[in-house]
Amino acid sequence: MIPEIAVRGLQYFFLFLLYLFVIILIRGIYRDLEYQYFPVETRKKKKKAHKPELIVIAADRNIGSRYPVENQVVVGRGPGCSIPIDDTYASQQHARIFREGDGYFIEDLGSTNGTYVNGRKIAYPLSLRAGDRIKIGKTVFEFRP
Repeated sequence: MIPEIAVRGLQYFFLFLLYLFVIILIRGIYRDLEYQYFPVETRKKKKKAHKPELIVIAADRNIGSRYPVENQVVVGRGPGCSIPIDDTYASQQHARIFREGDGYFIEDLGSTNGTYVNGRKIAYPLSLRAGDRIKIGKTVFEFRP
């Protein structure tokens, strides 16, 4: 004969398993319904890898324009530049922004008027951080990684 405490223990154990099964079942049904019937906007979104960009914040024109920064971009007046700017104070190939490791850097390409980052003229490649202001001629960009 099985002791009464063992019988009670088995009853509670099977009751626990039953509740666990019901919870897992309801959770699975909810997930299926969520993906089939609810709009995409209400579901949790995965964060997309944000691509770095330059945003024009001051210029004679094109304020608010956004330019994606790939592995390397050249800014200037020349037709072959990745980011062309219509600025008579900018050189044909004025500055280069490039990726090295996990960071982005900017270097002046021997321009006549120089390249400024946060109000300081740069003489060598400089690491860029979020919110840095880059002045090329009269055009000012904001760097957003």
